[in-house]
Amino acid sequence: MRFHSSVAVAMTALLLLSSFASAQTRSKIVPAEWVPALAPSIKSALSDLQDANSQTEMNQVSRRVADMTDAQLFIAYVRLYERLPQKERDALVAEQTKWLTARAKAAQAGVESAGGSLAPLEANNAELTFTEKRLAELRARLKTVEAKKKASADDD
Repeated sequence: MRFHSSVAVAMTALLLLSSFASAQTRSKIVPAEWVPALAPSIKSALSDLQDANSQTEMNQVSRRVADMTDAQLFIAYVRLYERLPQKERDALVAEQTKWLTARAKAAQAGVESAGGSLAPLEANNAELTFTEKRLAELRARLKTVEAKKKASADDD
């Protein structure tokens, strides 16, 4: 549980910083070279999931994996936001808001065991799958934006 608490604290800190920071200071919040090492923690949690001895434990661990993947998504989202001009930032915020609503619906739709103890695991897995797709999309967009900026800088 100590591990879960530290992830929650880190995510809360990032959310608070992003909430209170202006557009000008956001780029100073996440240094370009800093990428939190969530992937090893996710792999460890997935291993824990395979070793889980109860449905409750599986539900809790799957929630941790979904939360850590959401943290990765948040980091990719902030990095992309930082590199876009204001008009595109506004569009990204609107797009992400709509996507968050769609993710909640996808998680609900992923539940096949209507009210059973398996329902949280099914919802977490559906949310995780939806989040992983969005994460890949934002990372690809970020690479494209960075490549364009590098090409533009090379032309100067």
